[in-house]
Amino acid sequence: METPTRQVSRRLHEEHQATLALWARVEATLAAGRSDPALMRSAAASLAEEIERHFAFEENELFPRLAEAGEGDIAELLREEHVAIREAALRFIALSKEAFSKEMQVCGLELAERLVSHVQKEEMSMLPALDDLLDEAADAELAVAYAS
Repeated sequence: METPTRQVSRRLHEEHQATLALWARVEATLAAGRSDPALMRSAAASLAEEIERHFAFEENELFPRLAEAGEGDIAELLREEHVAIREAALRFIALSKEAFSKEMQVCGLELAERLVSHVQKEEMSMLPALDDLLDEAADAELAVAYAS
């Protein structure tokens, strides 16, 4: 995707890039069957932030705006993916507190796949739609709300 033009889209894009980088490392580690407790704890902490803050912001502030603008199908698809990712994330977070296991490996690999796919959808559909939908005032208001 081109660099987003709106503040909110740019911020989400930056977070998406960080998520992709982190989960590429997690996926490579898990696919190799290696144990890296510090990486798994870091990924779990990042996930907790993402599902509490990032997802909630999108669900409460962005998806309703997309739906009002006629983009309800993508908003609903992304919301459904949030439900599945949140469930897997909570399982991974719990598993990350324990010793490396086959269950953690499978859960982490599934989660990495879901996250990458979800980020790609948001980058290709949601962020460009937001850039078109939001005017400067709405973008500034949302940027402040997301920062606080």
